[in-house]
Amino acid sequence: MMKYGEEHVEHRFALSFTESELRGQWKDVFLGIHLLEGESWPEDLIDPSVLVICNLEGEIVQIVLHDEGCDCEFQFTYSEKAQIEAYVQQHVTV
Repeated sequence: MMKYGEEHVEHRFALSFTESELRGQWKDVFLGIHLLEGESWPEDLIDPSVLVICNLEGEIVQIVLHDEGCDCEFQFTYSEKAQIEAYVQQHVTV
């Protein structure tokens, strides 16, 4: 995770399904994100979670890092997004 424009740092985490919701032509999938032992969040990140926006065919359109339930100034790295994509494909019925 990194703030927009800053150097990225890879974080190791586990994911959990929270809920999903249909919104017109989109399906929003909400995930909990949990640090693995020995990891820590960036200093300004308080309560992160993940919003995965999919189309009705189940293709992932966007992955958004939320903090305290809202969009924030942080984003996932490419490998973190890949981990989230794999989790959604394996564990969530879209």
